[in-house]
Amino acid sequence: MNGDFNFGNLEGAKQFLDDLERTSRDRYFRLCYAALIASPEEVLNNCADINLKLKGLSKLITYFEHKEEFEKCLELKKLKKLL
Repeated sequence: MNGDFNFGNLEGAKQFLDDLERTSRDRYFRLCYAALIASPEEVLNNCADINLKLKGLSKLITYFEHKEEFEKCLELKKLKKLL
């Protein structure tokens, strides 16, 4: 993983997440889930394209459905409805 990661470096953060997705898909999805649930207002108030947000949430929901972690799916679906 990228050793240059720090919270003030957005490019470093993106590289960290890209590396994590490649090396540990499970950790990547769990990190994304935890961040979304901890700060749902960041998703709701973020200026990113709505379709991109919906696509990302759908990807997480599908992942956790395959893991049969339906409580996570429920929380993500609630967030998705708020968009």
